[in-house]
Amino acid sequence: MKIRTLFFSVMVIGLGLMIWGKSLTAQASIFDPPIKQALDAAPQGVSVNDYFSLGTVANNSAVLANTPFGENQAVQLTDKASQLGTVWTNDSSAMSLDSDATASMWMNFGDRNSSSGDGMAFVLQNDGRNLGASSTNSAGKPLGGETLGVWGSDQDKTKGQASDVAERAIQNSWALEFDTYSNKISGSAAPGLSSSFDDDPNLAAPYAHIASGFPSNPATYTMHATSNGYYATMNHTQPIYAGSAGWMVDGKWHHVTLKWHAADQTMTYIYDDKDPKTGDPLPNPQSRTVSVPKKAIDPGNTGKVRWGFTGSTGTRYEPNAVVFEQVPGIVNATATADIKDETTQRAVTSGTSVGAGHSLRLNYNLAYTGGSQNWKDIQAHLNLPANIDYTGGTITYGDHSLPVTQLSKTDLQSGEVTLPVEALSKENPTATITLNGDAKVGSTGQLTNKFIGANAITDARTPDFTVTAPSKSSAFHMTWTGDSQTGEATVGAKDDVPVTAQLSYDDKSTVDNSQTVLHPVINGDPQPIIPLKTTDPAGAVSYSVPQEKLQSGQTNTLQLYAEDGAGRISDKLTYTITVKSGSLDLSVPTGATFRPTTLTGHEQLIQPSDDFKVSVSDTRGSGHDWTLYAKSTTFASRFRSILPASLIYKNDDGVANLTAGFAKIESATTTGDSAVTDISKNWSANTGLLLDVQGNAIGGSHDLPALYGGTITWSFTNAPATE
Repeated sequence: MKIRTLFFSVMVIGLGLMIWGKSLTAQASIFDPPIKQALDAAPQGVSVNDYFSLGTVANNSAVLANTPFGENQAVQLTDKASQLGTVWTNDSSAMSLDSDATASMWMNFGDRNSSSGDGMAFVLQNDGRNLGASSTNSAGKPLGGETLGVWGSDQDKTKGQASDVAERAIQNSWALEFDTYSNKISGSAAPGLSSSFDDDPNLAAPYAHIASGFPSNPATYTMHATSNGYYATMNHTQPIYAGSAGWMVDGKWHHVTLKWHAADQTMTYIYDDKDPKTGDPLPNPQSRTVSVPKKAIDPGNTGKVRWGFTGSTGTRYEPNAVVFEQVPGIVNATATADIKDETTQRAVTSGTSVGAGHSLRLNYNLAYTGGSQNWKDIQAHLNLPANIDYTGGTITYGDHSLPVTQLSKTDLQSGEVTLPVEALSKENPTATITLNGDAKVGSTGQLTNKFIGANAITDARTPDFTVTAPSKSSAFHMTWTGDSQTGEATVGAKDDVPVTAQLSYDDKSTVDNSQTVLHPVINGDPQPIIPLKTTDPAGAVSYSVPQEKLQSGQTNTLQLYAEDGAGRISDKLTYTITVKSGSLDLSVPTGATFRPTTLTGHEQLIQPSDDFKVSVSDTRGSGHDWTLYAKSTTFASRFRSILPASLIYKNDDGVANLTAGFAKIESATTTGDSAVTDISKNWSANTGLLLDVQGNAIGGSHDLPALYGGTITWSFTNAPATE
């Protein structure tokens, strides 16, 4: 009693208690030690008060509660006898029925075993009472007990219709009950007691159970007539139960996941799928899928539904509490993890064996699939497999305008790494954390990684796998040879890059070319595996980096290593290739003229003046294409009279009329690192750019010649001509 009195006085004055080194502010309503013990050991969740409102039913026993992870992390629905607690999402947190959604939470039912009662229910509802929705008695007052605050009531034993029971339930609702007390009174003793719902042949075990149904649907209830009046039993849909009195009411936190499938209007509920201490998946979680037609819970076709929890106790009681990980309607988020063996180009799955030295790539994939809020303040808590020697990594986003976060080898030295991740949203729906490394001998079990945001928590697991040593132990080496010894090269944009190297063993044994392959990786992208040439000397390596794999104007990286028939991986060499970007430039005059000409009354071709110079400069390297086009307006005098003439381009291919539209002038493929093509060099009186003047053209006097002008537009492409 002395300890209990001291604890109660702490609650009243609201002192801060230090529990396991974390601050926990106690609340006056929490005085039963079992609920305190449960909250002290609660898993991490999201803050409840941002998304939920306590129900407005009279004497609502539900309160927000603190855990070692912070304030308002849990909802405590009940903690003593004869209580009814309800909590509902607020209007802005309603769940959309038109898209897939996931709700996940931790639930605690206390440890009172067979003395427990009555339990909790997860509820979807569009009841007109909104936050005030609950089961009611015949007088319309809120009712707990076997109803759990959601099902109908058969308290009035004079009512013999199932509809009489259903109208006392939360209307337009679907519920998943977590019933911790078996209400199985039957026969003439049952009417008026409201303790018969579980006398259902679908429930084979007389203990705690999970089941679903539609509380306001008369088909949910079966009526029974006796000499003492009527009573109802409930038709439990897709129940989950166990043959143990301590099942569910064992004081532990139990994880529940619910998945709404919008397309087929079904709900899947999964019980006990995670370990509360580690977050690791538990073996053989129980799962059921049931049909939930939208019209049953949303007759007004609003596309939304309010959801929450109800909980009740009777003469038997228990502490009921919930911690939320993911709140549908706020954030719908998923996470996956995978490992790929880049050496073999195969996925590393559970139980896989990987060769030592193989290049491995871990991907942690986060996805935002909808919600009223962005997934914000995300921290990735990664448990890294110990049998990988990490070399670095990146964090990239679906919104490519966001910068790529580079992760160094130093960043990944610890086995447990925490990384901040940018908020995910409709505009930035994905984040990918990629870690690279080399496999090293050892085994790693399945590891859970948590992604904790301010408004959603999810997790993903990497598989268990083993890294095995090669069948021969002598070290395998590769060294650059010949012109490749510098480890770098600068090339033109269209040049393949040959590299050479030599393979050897520490024990001086001969490399068997027929049993050895090369693994090239260009700019992080693994290339096809290439066998060593059997016609080359033993261990001689020759590889040509394809020019189409190189990016112009920047530094490219080749990683090259070999693998022999014994599974040995050689040194992984790096070769740096800088591709010259170069430029493509056109030089044309801005005010050039044609030669002064005396008209003869006949058709004449007039040449450009000597200042009419056109040239193309291409410093992009050999193999690049370009094409030059031009068109012209008509030529007119200052008095707007039109010169009867056309600008033409004449060569061996024929005559093109530039006044009629764009025409090809020249095209070429560059053959060197730097090339200048003088377009106008070979123009003459009968070739090249010419003004074709007709015989009816009018000129001026010798002292005051007529002046005509026009505009030439040049079009330049860095591609071959399209005929």
